[in-house]
Amino acid sequence: MRTILITEGKTKVESPNPEDFKTGAGDYAPSLTKVFYNPNMELCRDISISVAQVTAQMFNRLYICDPLAGIGIRGLRYANEVKGVARCVVNDKSMDAFELIKRNAELNGLSNSVEASLADANIILLQNRGKFNFVDLDPFGSPAPFLDAACSSLSRRGMLALTATDTAPLSGTYPKTCLRRYGAKPLKTEYCHEIGIRILIGFAQRIGGLHEIALTPVLVHATRHYFRIYLQGQRGAQRADELLKEMGYISHCNACMRRKISYGLITELPEHCECGRKYSHAGPLWTGKLADKRFIQEVIADLSERNFGLKHQEISLLCRCAEEADGPPTFYDLNRLAGFLKKPTPKMGELISAIRSNGYFASRTHFSNTGFRTDAPIEEILKIIENA
Repeated sequence: MRTILITEGKTKVESPNPEDFKTGAGDYAPSLTKVFYNPNMELCRDISISVAQVTAQMFNRLYICDPLAGIGIRGLRYANEVKGVARCVVNDKSMDAFELIKRNAELNGLSNSVEASLADANIILLQNRGKFNFVDLDPFGSPAPFLDAACSSLSRRGMLALTATDTAPLSGTYPKTCLRRYGAKPLKTEYCHEIGIRILIGFAQRIGGLHEIALTPVLVHATRHYFRIYLQGQRGAQRADELLKEMGYISHCNACMRRKISYGLITELPEHCECGRKYSHAGPLWTGKLADKRFIQEVIADLSERNFGLKHQEISLLCRCAEEADGPPTFYDLNRLAGFLKKPTPKMGELISAIRSNGYFASRTHFSNTGFRTDAPIEEILKIIENA
């Protein structure tokens, strides 16, 4: 396997030569590499570094596990760029990856803080029950097969970071796969990616509940081909029970675009919308806040002090996440609403200002450039657009 030397953040690593793993169209295909590395996830990894740094403030020493490491870039960056890391287990079940992780640890002078591991991800997590303050599941595909073991390895206030690249099932393209994999029904709507993230959060929370851990989202984002969520753990059956009360369902009317939230894992769902048409349903899923605004602001502050090449893009994304953090579930698409009324599309800023002036919450959303989040009733929104 030919390798090249690359740099991300302050960390240098050997990576498989991308020239050796190209599709017929000449594009680099990470899934074809002998040892996995995806350069398109640099933005995600940059944000993760700052999330880990904010998390480190809660502990005297930070113990991290990257159980699906590939070349080890994510775990090595944690060990090299986050202050307070005492130990980072960087694991992969591939011997080629294991050897590369060891070489990359030595390359960065991290042999004392990085523990290279050759094992199945679930085994390494189960062998370290309650020991990790920060577990980062970054699989190729779904994190579902690793969640139970990851929850078992979390410390009392540990942070669980999840990546899901199986966005098509979660967003409603393959509903049977989503039901089988996550125990929830997705829905194809303008806010289908938000539904997918809420399904993923809800699934993780139900698994956490088996371990009497409450997993509260502090930051989520949907970027390119993947979903990313950060869940702050808190042990205790009572807290886990309280969190599950915010599980529920979203009912959506395709005719008039109304949506209704029903709370509870077991609940009676409305059959018909006010307009007379039948609702479509998604869930069970998390209906609470998607983020903690104060936490995001701390992440932004840490990012601002770092010399990341994608810093402007990352901060812009996080600012949008903070803006919508206190908003209700689901968002509207401005183009679709204007088309429904057969009116010209108004400017987003003017619409949001008008909604706010009427006493409602309103913000843009990072999920869509043409989307906005508000608790105003649909009639009020349409009235504002009609008069714009």
